[in-house]
Amino acid sequence: MLKLFSISIFFFISNIFAQENISSGKDSVLIDEILVESNRLKMTRMLAPNKIEIIDEKTISNINGSKLSDALEITSSLFVKDYGFNSGLKTIALNLTQSEQTLVLLDGVKLNNKQHEQVDLAMFNLDEIDRIEISEGGSSSLYGSEAIGGVINIFTKRNSFNRPFSFQLKSGLGSYDFKKFFAKFSHNLMKNGNNFINYRLSFSDERAENNYEYHFFNGFNEVLKQREKSDYNTQSLNFDFNIFLNRETDLRVITYYGHFNRGLPGIELGYTPSSARQIDYNLMSSASISRVLNNNWYLNVSFDYQYSLMKYFDPATYSLSIPINSFYKLFSHINRSNFSYLPLKKFGFDFGYEAGYYTIKSNDTEEGDLFQAGIYTAGKYEVRDAVFSKVTVYPAVRYDYYSNIESKNVFTGKLGINIKPACKVDLTFKSTLGNNFRSPTFNMLYWKELGIKNLKPERSVNFDAGLYFRFNLIAANTVEVSYHNITTTQRLLWKPGIDGIWRPANIGKVLSEGIDAGIKSSISLFGKVSLTLGFSYNYGTAKKKNEDFPDDPSYNKQLIYIPKEMFKSQFMFNYLTSSNVIKYVSFNVFYNFTGKRYVNFENTIFTPYYERIDVNIATGFIVFDGELSLKFLMNNLFNEDYQVVSGYPMPLRNYKLELSYKY
Repeated sequence: MLKLFSISIFFFISNIFAQENISSGKDSVLIDEILVESNRLKMTRMLAPNKIEIIDEKTISNINGSKLSDALEITSSLFVKDYGFNSGLKTIALNLTQSEQTLVLLDGVKLNNKQHEQVDLAMFNLDEIDRIEISEGGSSSLYGSEAIGGVINIFTKRNSFNRPFSFQLKSGLGSYDFKKFFAKFSHNLMKNGNNFINYRLSFSDERAENNYEYHFFNGFNEVLKQREKSDYNTQSLNFDFNIFLNRETDLRVITYYGHFNRGLPGIELGYTPSSARQIDYNLMSSASISRVLNNNWYLNVSFDYQYSLMKYFDPATYSLSIPINSFYKLFSHINRSNFSYLPLKKFGFDFGYEAGYYTIKSNDTEEGDLFQAGIYTAGKYEVRDAVFSKVTVYPAVRYDYYSNIESKNVFTGKLGINIKPACKVDLTFKSTLGNNFRSPTFNMLYWKELGIKNLKPERSVNFDAGLYFRFNLIAANTVEVSYHNITTTQRLLWKPGIDGIWRPANIGKVLSEGIDAGIKSSISLFGKVSLTLGFSYNYGTAKKKNEDFPDDPSYNKQLIYIPKEMFKSQFMFNYLTSSNVIKYVSFNVFYNFTGKRYVNFENTIFTPYYERIDVNIATGFIVFDGELSLKFLMNNLFNEDYQVVSGYPMPLRNYKLELSYKY
């Protein structure tokens, strides 16, 4: 914990420095928050019934890393499972739940794969992301399956109307032969002085040998090794097209294509690494029309299509009787419609439906399909009285139909409340209570000779409560403390039978319970210097509450790879110069402490805690009416030897250099 003490002292001194320089002038006023959309009805973080964390564009530009997982890693209640640095699978655990129990949306489109209901965060880069909302707590009454732990809502960038056209070129070099190239072009077509049509096209290419160094204990001593056969290359293409038919109607078409080819060396055991590889192809397209019907009614209709192909193979096994050579094709066709009725500021409701048809084709599963339909409504009602300046109630209910399981009908509901006391400070108390579910995956239902057709949906009851406090004292400060309790029954999992073969079953029960607290302070000095300082701490347990057999040693034990505690902090400094050449200088530090993670169900073996500090420094120049920026990044500053998931070593100190021009 020595590095934890050192970095805390550094942040404390930095904050004192900021305070001592206030005497000559400051600009540290609270501004209105942006409206968040993860609860269907738009609201501010303060007035939401549950905790919502926002990663804005400024924070995204300041972090180390280029993947979606790098941004989510700095949030308070989210743990990223990393299976091998740049090329490895990256999944999430929100509020001490499993990765398949968190719903991930990209511009409203569900990314959770029906094959296994997980999302590989390594597939998505940050260059086109505008902001990310993390809505904690169960949300099945709003979004259906998978939203037991919460919802991660990703919003891509929209065109700037300041210029008729703009472009960005970005390149990067780094350790382990890392190379990256990104290009974006956007164009606005004008009609009668109004924006009529705009479109944006972007492309990225990233690759590396990924042969990073790490320490390995060979049974006698630690030796320095290089990770072998973990090279990768990934490309993505994005197209965003908007037509503003009139002031009331907006048509938007977005298309995303991604390709990821990577080596999978497997768990490090001291032997020759596996020569297995995985290739992913993903295509997502969505066409939506938004219309203001009148002063009170708003309509959005979307048609989504998704196609994914995953190939997993190992050339070294081709000569064997059963070679490893699998493929999985998934097709999704979805229609979404949403109506919002907002007659008064204190009252409103939102209702809509979703209907989707999903299919899978694979040489490991039977051909399977699913027709799923859901209808929901969510509302808010605000009451004012003498004791409480504002009490807002948020009810929500939903019905879902699944064609491929016996329990075809699923009903969920949630009630949220936000109480703002009648006092001069910005303080609110919030809480929600509801039930949620997760449907069986295609793998569980259709795996050849092992799938179980009569599986039931996984169920949960979620309760959370907390407070949100916002105040001005030297800086603009926000404090948030929250508690969550999730009881999951009929838990879907794979377990070995008496014949030693693993099969899916509805047998598990888990209690997840935790508390997290965070403070964030931001200050602006003279309109030139901005400082942001944040701390968060999370502690909780996720324990198995069922016995598979008498005296089951895994009963009441922590789930594997779920840390009980995490501490994270950030320091971000930005200086806008008065120079005609240098536009800004920034310096950023990110600290992450993650507690031990158990490797076995009996909690007798664990992966030790780790601390990691990432830093970067950047500067921007004014060149030809555009901005040329240079950024130097250093990851794992203190050369920490660590693993996030046991058997998957992470790299020692490493570097990146990025050069970007934006017009």
